[in-house]
Amino acid sequence: MTHNDGKPEQSLAERIEALRRAATPPGKRLPSDAAVATAIAARAGASLVDENTLYRLRTGRTVNPSMKVLKALADHFQVSPGFFFPGSVWGPEEHLALADALRSPQVRRLCMRLGRLSSEELAQVDRLLPDDGT
Repeated sequence: MTHNDGKPEQSLAERIEALRRAATPPGKRLPSDAAVATAIAARAGASLVDENTLYRLRTGRTVNPSMKVLKALADHFQVSPGFFFPGSVWGPEEHLALADALRSPQVRRLCMRLGRLSSEELAQVDRLLPDDGT
């Protein structure tokens, strides 16, 4: 399967690995599956996914995880669960940048206000902003 831009669609394993790499600061070691499973459990207060499951997902040995597992991964990496599904046009860097931006109360408040605007009003606001190249 391919995107509209002709690039091949990433598999779930490729998406997980790309996200894992994008979330790791330069010069740091990639987190082990055990470390990710422990971090997910600590955040959720329960064991939602084990290191063996993460390994199988990351290496493509398992391709159809439960929504609970995808939600746990999304929460851990602070991306939308939609990142893991075919058709997601954003890469891991964009998902992480959005999650980072939405931590700001000002950005969240602005997003809420923008959500109430009409299409024409949104177009006017868009014209006021500098072009970011997207």
